[in-house]
Amino acid sequence: MLSLAMVFSAVVLSAGRPALPAAAGGVEAKAAKSGAVSTVSTFEEAAELLTDGKTAQAPAAAKASTKNSDPAGCGGDCEYCPSIVIPGIGQSDVYLLDENGNRAKDEDGNDISAWPVMIDTDYLIKALVLPLAKMLITQRDDGFTDYAAETVGKALEKSAIGLDAQPVSNLEVVDFPQSVAACTPEERDYIYRTIPLQDYTKVAGEDHLYFLAYNSFGNHLDIAEDLYNMIQQVKRETGHSKVNLVPISLGSTVFNTLIQEYPQVKNDLSEVVFIVPALDGSRLVGDLYKGELSTDDEMLYRDLLPSLMDYEYYSYLINIAIRIIPKQILLDLLDKIVAELRDVMLVNCTMLWGLVPSGDYDELAEKYLSDDAHAEVRRQTDIFHRAQVNSRANILALTGSGVRVYDVVDYNFPLYSFVPSSKTHNGDGLIHLDSESLGATSGRINEPLPAGYTQKDTYCSAPGQHNHISPDGIVDASTGVLPETTFYFYNQDHEGTGRNDVIMKLATEILLYDNLMDVHSMPERFPQFNVGRETKGLRNDLLPAAKSIDQSTLSAEDAAELAGAIAQCDAMLETTVVVYEEFTSSVERLENIMIKIGARPARKDETPGKIAAAVCKLLSDAMYKYYGPRGFSDWNLK
Repeated sequence: MLSLAMVFSAVVLSAGRPALPAAAGGVEAKAAKSGAVSTVSTFEEAAELLTDGKTAQAPAAAKASTKNSDPAGCGGDCEYCPSIVIPGIGQSDVYLLDENGNRAKDEDGNDISAWPVMIDTDYLIKALVLPLAKMLITQRDDGFTDYAAETVGKALEKSAIGLDAQPVSNLEVVDFPQSVAACTPEERDYIYRTIPLQDYTKVAGEDHLYFLAYNSFGNHLDIAEDLYNMIQQVKRETGHSKVNLVPISLGSTVFNTLIQEYPQVKNDLSEVVFIVPALDGSRLVGDLYKGELSTDDEMLYRDLLPSLMDYEYYSYLINIAIRIIPKQILLDLLDKIVAELRDVMLVNCTMLWGLVPSGDYDELAEKYLSDDAHAEVRRQTDIFHRAQVNSRANILALTGSGVRVYDVVDYNFPLYSFVPSSKTHNGDGLIHLDSESLGATSGRINEPLPAGYTQKDTYCSAPGQHNHISPDGIVDASTGVLPETTFYFYNQDHEGTGRNDVIMKLATEILLYDNLMDVHSMPERFPQFNVGRETKGLRNDLLPAAKSIDQSTLSAEDAAELAGAIAQCDAMLETTVVVYEEFTSSVERLENIMIKIGARPARKDETPGKIAAAVCKLLSDAMYKYYGPRGFSDWNLK
């Protein structure tokens, strides 16, 4: 049971996790959770669908074709403004330091990372093995759940946040106080793995890209101050009067604080490009702070673990195994461990309060931060809450002062099912759509807006002139704060955003050139509504390996097929209006020929795993149907 509780805790802690690219190797051709992603089969059909077959209207004030004319007044010896990436949660390396200020080591001699948590697993196992055995034998609580929660809290002591809103442990953030050009090869690789903007630096130069590292469990005001100071540093080092910002996920909450607490920064900014931002937090985190988990009968005993474990066979076996714990003990244990986790790590962490939706803040702050002991934490979270509430107004003020603000949003990917909001909100797996878009209206996953719904044009500069309803009918972008400069990717999950080559091309186009004024400027390349695809493995592994093969060593037939597959993949990667089936078929064709010529191992036969999963699911479902949602020892109770 402890392992189950920690699964809940680990997944909950990952709420708001950023778009981290996968490790090199393997090809992402992931089908969406929610069904088919496209009903078109050609580039032309996709372009027509995604633009409603209409010719884009020219923007009122067309920008220059490139930034050579320096329209933003950036100054400096280069026409391109420098850019600062503000990464998301977990995208900065943080290590525990010992009493001498050196990195602390684990028993294997490895540096102890502070992400996602620092937990003393040896202590945890030793302290709980006997009490757990006793509870399982007696099938009675007898104080076990209280003791288990207290033990988890002690095991997490090094991850605790103090009443001063600072981590209690001495930590080292691996920062990059210089441009990418001045980084070591290892540092440069780390930054590009986090956000692959190589195409940007090929043009603007690596001396024009910076990366703000920070502790995801750190202090919000400190990090906002660090960002402001970096902006001033970048201006000095590059000679430019303005910079661009690229806030990702949790990084957007730092941006909220920046523009609220440092209003003068508007004079320092040229462009802001949000990528899957948590501008109004995450419903997952809000539910966690409220102590609301999806523990209804069907979720707890049937659906939850399979959904979190990709429906592997062992997830169904765990569904059966958790019945060795009486139901009430199971529920109490979950509640108490989550409460302990909240008390140790969440209540005093101002960064994570940044992921609490603004509508939940007053209730939760009164519940957890109203006593004198939490006065300093409350003072700081109130500051952020003001920034969050004022986010729409502050962003509109930025655009009014000449700063160009863009937003990249994922949607129609189900939120993780361990919280109730997963049943009521559209999102990208981790962040709900309303937060990323600051107000776009949507139906639930795969559910169009109601019949007869008409576009609201809440924030449109030209009401009635532009269509902002998605081709699938799920989203009305006109109610979002930036309807003319917000781009949507259907069925793209939050964690895979960094693997999406089209999103990186879109960000690069915005940062470098003036052709992309808004969503109407280049619909043939970057329509407002597009489809998600994750090509990192193809671009970085499979395709380069295929191109390195000496085709003269192959049979004529195999050489022709390899060349054709390579050409097909290259052509697909040149497209930016995504037809998902073209992506998957291109990857499959190249994989097939690579396997045939022995350049890739044959695909693993997944049949045994599928059979095992089907059998285990049958057993789990049968047990739920015939014995109901209860533990083994509860069966003789009514």
